[in-house]
Amino acid sequence: MKNLGYIILALALVACGTNSFQTEGGTQVTYLTKGEGEAPVDSLVSMFRIKYTTEEGEVMMDADEPMPLKIDPNNKIDQGELFEILTMLRTGDSVSFDLVASELFQKTFRAPLPDSIAPESKIKFQIAYIDQLTEQGYFDMVAKKAEEAAAKQIVIDNEILDNYMAENNIEAEKTESGLRYVITEEGSGPNAEVGQTVSVAYAGRILDGPYFDTSDESLAKEQGIFNANRPAYEPYTFPLGRGQVIKGWDEGIALLNEGAKATLYIPSPLGYGNRGSGTIKPNSILVFDVELVDIK
Repeated sequence: MKNLGYIILALALVACGTNSFQTEGGTQVTYLTKGEGEAPVDSLVSMFRIKYTTEEGEVMMDADEPMPLKIDPNNKIDQGELFEILTMLRTGDSVSFDLVASELFQKTFRAPLPDSIAPESKIKFQIAYIDQLTEQGYFDMVAKKAEEAAAKQIVIDNEILDNYMAENNIEAEKTESGLRYVITEEGSGPNAEVGQTVSVAYAGRILDGPYFDTSDESLAKEQGIFNANRPAYEPYTFPLGRGQVIKGWDEGIALLNEGAKATLYIPSPLGYGNRGSGTIKPNSILVFDVELVDIK
């Protein structure tokens, strides 16, 4: 098992106190820090902080957050020397090394080499092996970070919405989540309950920005967002409270009774968050004019 041999060699070199090791392909890897952790385990998620630049120093990648990778020391598929080096590290290690650009892109990235990079030039790496997590531990970490980011963003969005409401003399109700809403026309039917299928006519725009979608064909043409390939311009139908729409819709539509019209002001964590969607940029506050047309 070729890669397993690499691991044994690397551990032996560390034990001998050396500050570098060499791959079978001849790449010299220099330790910046030697860790005392474990070698990669294929069932765990390895977390690496990775930076690499061109030979001239142009940064190609410098990730703020550790990158999750599954590293299998016994994988016989040739993924290039980068992955061979990763199998030889232990948690707590940080290393630097250079790789030939053409081989890196062909074997590891499996992508065409950019015209701006000479095939025989060196790509310079600095990699720190941060930790190993179980898959559940990784998912929990991601969820926690997402919650923390959303909590910070909701404070920012609330301030923006407070100023917007004051500047435009809008009196809106506010829910505990941060959703703002104004009922512009009362309905006469019941409120929808979780699990019921609702049909909603809508027009969505960015706060102080353009419209991005609507169920109204005339408005779509007026706003320059008409899509001739769309099957139909009609109210959107979905099961309420099942997570099939953004959180702001699940919460906001539940506040309306059948036939009601309202404007929903949706903070970004209740919309598309820091990922955005299509033409909607990350952390965009959304405004929807909605009508609860039908409850089934």
